Amino acid sequence: MTNTDACARVAQAVRGADTIFLAAHENPDADSVGSLLALRDMLLALGKTVHAAAPDPPPQRFRFLDGFAELRTEPPPWTPDLAIALDCDGASRLAGLEEAFMAAAITVDIDHHRGVWAFGDIRWVAPDVAATASLVAQLARELGLPLTPARAEALYVGLIADTGGFRFTNTSPEALRLGAELVEAGADPSRLARCVFTIRPLSAALLEGRALASLHMAVDGVLVATLSLDDFRETGAGPADTDGLIDSFRDVAGVRTAVLMKESGPGTWQVSLRGNGVDVGGVAARFGGGGHKYAAGFTAEGEREAIERSVVEALTPTPDGGAADA
Repeated sequence: MTNTDACARVAQAVRGADTIFLAAHENPDADSVGSLLALRDMLLALGKTVHAAAPDPPPQRFRFLDGFAELRTEPPPWTPDLAIALDCDGASRLAGLEEAFMAAAITVDIDHHRGVWAFGDIRWVAPDVAATASLVAQLARELGLPLTPARAEALYVGLIADTGGFRFTNTSPEALRLGAELVEAGADPSRLARCVFTIRPLSAALLEGRALASLHMAVDGVLVATLSLDDFRETGAGPADTDGLIDSFRDVAGVRTAVLMKESGPGTWQVSLRGNGVDVGGVAARFGGGGHKYAAGFTAEGEREAIERSVVEALTPTPDGGAADA
C-alpha cells in the first residue's frame, strides 16, 4: 500500500466514525504529543467525539500546546468506532491502553518507525518520513482541513524534535518544506525551538549532571551513560527529563554509538541507542526493541553490568566497519 493510499484509507475511516480514540505510546515524546494534539483538534473540528490519551502523563514542558490539559492517561469510557495509534512502533507500547484500543471497531496504526511491529486494521507506516507529525499534516490535507496556528504549532514541535532541529540525517527536502508550511501557518520557529530544546526544569539539569558523571568509553567509539533509580529519586527527575540527553552524547568526538541506560524499576533498564553511521535499529531489534536506523532502544531485565556488556559487544565494530552482527 502506498503512502497516498494509506492516507486515503485513514481519512475514509475518520469520516465514517463518530467516536474516536487517539492513543500515544508510553512515556510520550514531542512527536507523539504534537501529533496527538494536532489530530485531536482536527477531529473535533469535524464534529467527532474524541478521547486522546497516553499511558503515562505527557511532559509538562509541552503544556503550552492547545489541548494539552485535555490529554488523559486512561482509556475512554466507551467502545470507540475508531482507534488511532500515533508513533507507537508496536501495540505493546500502548501499555495499559492496548486492550481498549484493540476493542475498537476499526484500529489504525500511524507511524514512521521501521514497521516491524506494525499493527491494526489499517497500517500507515512510512519509515522514510521524518516524523509522525508529517503524516498527520498529510492527513489534514486529505481531510480538507486547514493548518490552523494551533495545529501548526503542535506539528512543528513534533517535526523539529524528531529531526533534531533539522540536523539529523532524516532531514529531507519534504521535512524542510513542511517546516516552512507550518511556519507560514503560524508556528513560531524561534519560540518553539527554545521550548523543545532549551527550556527545562532544574531536575533535568541535575539529572544530566548524574549522566555526565557516569559517562565512559566502554570500547573505542562506544560511549555509555547510566542513570539509576537513585539518580531519579535524588534529583526529583522523571523519565521525561532525559529527553534529548543521549543526542548530546552522540556528538562527543570519536563516538560511533552512544548508549544511555535508564533504570525504570528494580533491575529493569530502558536502553537508548544512537548511531553515527551505525545501524543501531538492527541492534535494538536483536534485544526485542525497535526504532529507527540511527535512533532506537529496548528494555532489558537483569544486572546493569551484564546488560551493558551484551550491548557493547553487539555494538563493537567488526573488521568491515559495522556493528557486530548488526
